[in-house]
Amino acid sequence: MENTANLGLKITTPSSWSEDDVKETWLEYGKNFGIIDKIIADSTGNPEELKIGQLYSYGARLWDNSPTIGEHIGFVNVREGVYAPKWEPLKKYTVGDYVRPTTDNGNAYQCVVGGRSMNKTPTFLTNKNIEFYDAIGNQWMANYNYEVDDVVFSTDGTKVYYYICETSGLSDIVEPKWDTVNEGITHIDGSVVWRKEKAIKWKQVASASNFRPFGKIE
Repeated sequence: MENTANLGLKITTPSSWSEDDVKETWLEYGKNFGIIDKIIADSTGNPEELKIGQLYSYGARLWDNSPTIGEHIGFVNVREGVYAPKWEPLKKYTVGDYVRPTTDNGNAYQCVVGGRSMNKTPTFLTNKNIEFYDAIGNQWMANYNYEVDDVVFSTDGTKVYYYICETSGLSDIVEPKWDTVNEGITHIDGSVVWRKEKAIKWKQVASASNFRPFGKIE
């Protein structure tokens, strides 16, 4: 068998016909289809419409199915990895959901404990399979003026749940009994109103694909 000039595919030619093994030829042609399938471009209007969790190879291309002047003809993947949508604040996530940080760090993360994301971007750890909470805030304090969207945790140090301020005010002198508050329910603390939410746990599971636009249409 001989190799094609561009993709290096193995093919039977008149000069190799007499020496090519039939079984080997079929196997090589099967590999050829796999190579072509990896590099063929999909049609999409936006790389954010890709299949979540799917692995995309380096160099994979997407064609914009609605090209316009001043925009790009498509997108090319400059890093092999799985597609994950950007993390969003105050969103419910369930076990198995994928995200990538709003500021790219090359990684994709999967939810291992479901809950509601914080209103601030968490610190996404880059150590593979290390679990961490989607949690940024301080421990609750007595006689403290809290503002809307402030986040606190119980003074016992746990981050399984967090409490987000929905009505600003001055906290009480005694810490609320957080374990008596149901998830998603508000609780009055002095003149502050808190809502109890379950903190998400993430872990880094793979590299994230990174599709970049190319071919600007003049």
